[in-house]
Amino acid sequence: MVRHYYIDLGLKDVRVGFYDRFVFDADGIPMYPYETGAAYNITFVCHYALYHLCLHQRFGRAGDLATFLKIADWVSRRGEETHESFVFPYMYSWGGMEPPWISALGQGRLLSLFTRAHALTGLDRYIDIAIKALHPFLHAVEDGGLKTRFPDGGIAWEEYPQDPPNIVLNGLITALVGIVDLAETGASDSATALFTEGLAGLESNLHRYDLGYWSAYDLAGRRRGPAPEAYHRYHVMQLWALYEMTGKDTFRDVSRKWDSYGKGIRYHAHLAYSKTVRLLRLVR
Repeated sequence: MVRHYYIDLGLKDVRVGFYDRFVFDADGIPMYPYETGAAYNITFVCHYALYHLCLHQRFGRAGDLATFLKIADWVSRRGEETHESFVFPYMYSWGGMEPPWISALGQGRLLSLFTRAHALTGLDRYIDIAIKALHPFLHAVEDGGLKTRFPDGGIAWEEYPQDPPNIVLNGLITALVGIVDLAETGASDSATALFTEGLAGLESNLHRYDLGYWSAYDLAGRRRGPAPEAYHRYHVMQLWALYEMTGKDTFRDVSRKWDSYGKGIRYHAHLAYSKTVRLLRLVR
């Protein structure tokens, strides 16, 4: 049995037109049109594949399954593989990082992609790659990996591996989901241990993302900025999924709490303040 992905990717992005921005190469692989030109973003590539798998699971269409497997095969051939590691770097500059760089978000999606490709086909090649794709999660950012720590010492992984740590919330959760996907195959004791440790780290540090009126996108800087609305709604969705996955009340309670934000005076006061600041900057 192939498990459904932990959230509805169609509900998250397709209905708002995100996929409409994609351009496709000659093989039908999605690329994103950045200002510097179209480029492969492995997060989006896996996202597109997993979405089509979800469609196949819901409606049984052979074309959707073919799309998923075509992309899984393409990624397996195009990634950078060694005897111990498999990564698919981002080959464009972003947030002060120069290519090539890797991300817990992308590596997490790789784990979800390849564990499902293995479950569907039984091909050992896919599970072998998934085990290799876990490798960066075992190593610290300063050693070329993705692992970092919360202020209390809890383990985390970086969507944007930089110094000092920023620990983007949605990227961390996506990484956790990929790790548990691999753990549940029984093929990697390391994945099982990492998920247990990572889930505990997130649960004990989730309060750091709570601004009292909205969620924070990450933990960068002394003043955590509120997440854009789409990311805040994504946080709510992700945390509820973690609650359903683990049964841990912390994720249920915070998801409900954050879902109630946006109705409060503090959030609307923040919006008014932000708009005023932007207008003043324009006037200057």
